[in-house]
Amino acid sequence: MIRAILLDKDGTLTDFRATWEAWMPTMIHALAHESGAEADTVAKAFGFDLATGRIPADGLFVTAPGHVVTAGVASVIGWPTARLSRWLAPRSHVVRQVMVPGVPQVLARLHAAGLPIGILTNADEAEAHRHLIGMGIGHLLHRVIGCDSGFGAKPDPRGAADFADALELPRGSVALVGDGRTDMAAAKGAGLVPVAVLTGTLGHADLSPLAEAVLPDITGLPAWLATRGIGVPAA
Repeated sequence: MIRAILLDKDGTLTDFRATWEAWMPTMIHALAHESGAEADTVAKAFGFDLATGRIPADGLFVTAPGHVVTAGVASVIGWPTARLSRWLAPRSHVVRQVMVPGVPQVLARLHAAGLPIGILTNADEAEAHRHLIGMGIGHLLHRVIGCDSGFGAKPDPRGAADFADALELPRGSVALVGDGRTDMAAAKGAGLVPVAVLTGTLGHADLSPLAEAVLPDITGLPAWLATRGIGVPAA
């Protein structure tokens, strides 16, 4: 029986492509202009395809925590990492988080069912709190674990394991819901139940071998929980 839910943020609570793909070209061209690097070089360092305007599913921007992406891009353009962090911070803060439709309602239902809800993200903890509060769902969350919370970044399973252990729950009674391979690997490594959603960059065929269930989006959670014997109040 599932007794708690641990959620990824980007691509799970939010539509990953709708959130980031509109912002990245302008940012990349501005950074190329200021650094003197070629725009294509900057884009490739981030893991973005300027020609298509798409983020490849296996690009660094998808698979790595923010500080790793920043360090990688900084080395390519010849800037100190700290300088690039300062340059990116005000620009990334204004990115509008495009929530998956129905997120507040489904989290409220899970909360009403008595299920502790956590966030495990490869964003830093402060950024995650800012986004979650901005989305109006911060009050529904039991805990937020970022890549800088002391457990490493996914696929490191320690954050997932600590979420279950701190609640004194069997790890197999906690579902980890995410859109990426790193989420599924963290779940498996920690002994949590991996559940995938398709609001990131990967498709059903990519995720089905790694997950117990693949849902179109997070709003499918109540129906999936019903198959595990958990009743979730109606909206």
